[in-house]
Amino acid sequence: MANLSRDDRGQILLIAAFALAVIFVAMALIVNSAIFTENLATRGETAGSEGALSMRADVAENVGEAMEAANRNDHGSVDNLTTAVNASIRQISQQTGGQSARSGRVVDVTNRTYTEGTRIYRANESNFTNEAGDESYQLVGDVARVDDANGTRAFVIEASSITAGGPTSAFEIRVQDSTASGNENSWRARIWNASGDNVSVRTLKNDSGTTVVEECRVTKDSPGPNVTIDVTGGTIDGEECDALGTAPSGESFHFGAGTGVAPGTSDTYDISFNNSDEITGTYSLVVYEEPSVLDLLPDASDGPKSSPALYDVTVEYTYLTTDLRYETDVRVAPGEPDV
Repeated sequence: MANLSRDDRGQILLIAAFALAVIFVAMALIVNSAIFTENLATRGETAGSEGALSMRADVAENVGEAMEAANRNDHGSVDNLTTAVNASIRQISQQTGGQSARSGRVVDVTNRTYTEGTRIYRANESNFTNEAGDESYQLVGDVARVDDANGTRAFVIEASSITAGGPTSAFEIRVQDSTASGNENSWRARIWNASGDNVSVRTLKNDSGTTVVEECRVTKDSPGPNVTIDVTGGTIDGEECDALGTAPSGESFHFGAGTGVAPGTSDTYDISFNNSDEITGTYSLVVYEEPSVLDLLPDASDGPKSSPALYDVTVEYTYLTTDLRYETDVRVAPGEPDV
């Protein structure tokens, strides 16, 4: 038997340690290679879906524009509305399908369901008093929610003049739980022209007795006195307004927030105007179903009017490539607030 000296044993230990180190390094490289390959595969799947998601957004925008045009121009009956939108959806499907086919994609858009609603609007430019000349009145009552969504959308004011002053005497849009009293469960947006090209909004949200306030002042972009206030979209001439959206604190001041109406229930809310002689122009909004409408005369020469409308449309969207099949229902309700 060979006798190993202390030096020989030390060399053997070093060689064994080196061999183990090489094995560990090799195993690490193999594991890292597998992880890297998996990450690449995951990224490849995400990249492959970008076209489907981008086209889906384009389809939703186009269907939304078709709905808005139908609600404005084809308000004689729900049949007229659905006929107009169906024709637009067929055209959208043909155009997107034709464009996509040249790049090896198949896109199809078909109608699924409609939700009926009511459009409330003022067609002629004047102050916002009703037919009787009242400055404060309920515009519409018992507005129900769509499941998991607010029941009012596309509320846009085209103001030609807004009285200068302060929040106490300003034009006010009031939304309140139909069963509440006082200011409980209410959302109140006061709009006035603070100075020159500035438009100010102060929103008071009372949720179960506690009132919180948010205010914004936006310098309008449009020349002259005209200004576009997207009440449900939360913008003034395209600029974000914290008092009509999400405040820096994270508090929601979107249209109807704090009214105590829980999504998915049968609870309703009312919409009223106060100090409506302090603003001049036109407005339009769409509400879910056919609520109890006050002071809305379709043939009135002045004052608010109402007509049948489509509140939302759900279409089936299909996107196919050699590597991907993407099929989903897309609900379109342009101008619906995030609350």
